[in-house]
Amino acid sequence: MLTALHGFTETDESWSEALQPLGCELRCPLLPGHGWRPCPATTTVPSIAAELAAQLPPDSDVLGYSMGGRIALQLALDHPARVRRLVLVSSTAGLSDAAERTRRAKHDSHYAEVLMEDGIGPFVSWWESNPALKPAQPYSRDKIHQLRCLRLNQSPTGLAHALMYLGAGVMPDLWPRLGELRMPVLLMAGANDQRYAQIMRDMAARIPQARLEIIDPCGHAIHREQPQAMLAILRDFLK
Repeated sequence: MLTALHGFTETDESWSEALQPLGCELRCPLLPGHGWRPCPATTTVPSIAAELAAQLPPDSDVLGYSMGGRIALQLALDHPARVRRLVLVSSTAGLSDAAERTRRAKHDSHYAEVLMEDGIGPFVSWWESNPALKPAQPYSRDKIHQLRCLRLNQSPTGLAHALMYLGAGVMPDLWPRLGELRMPVLLMAGANDQRYAQIMRDMAARIPQARLEIIDPCGHAIHREQPQAMLAILRDFLK
């Protein structure tokens, strides 16, 4: 079984649609703060990882994108007996510099306030203008509309809490623990997403059984920009 964890502002449907052609048993849980699911103040990346691990049969394959990748990595490190193979897409092991974590936490808190005070519309406008999320090739009008509808239908309170409790500024620094991973690990990043491509190169250098795939041309959202290339790599890795 493959468990796939979605990114920030996405839902369980994001991966269930993208991975359906694999034809494997697939589980795509909805993460806190997204869709109907609240994100209470007790929520942390380790607590969600523990909750997911308790629901997994032994030797499951786990995939995570961006925010979901950070949770997937925490799950694999804290509960290695539950994870047979790990796939991380456009993700990170956290922020190793304490000052940078503080800055990121303040940044996320600011946009959480925007969500709470101004609503979902202004936040989505800012989110879609983020250069880090720019695709290598422009999306079609239909895809832009589909993505905007997905984001506008989210709960502003839920997303605000996800930023506050699951953001990179508050998650543990997992860089010192990457050498603990003993399962095969596939890391994927888009060549045009230069920051994350370098982060995943650095992660691959620290993970004993790492396989790194840089997809070109592609930005941050590989499952939307290069779905066929992603599926081909996944089939080879999971076979």
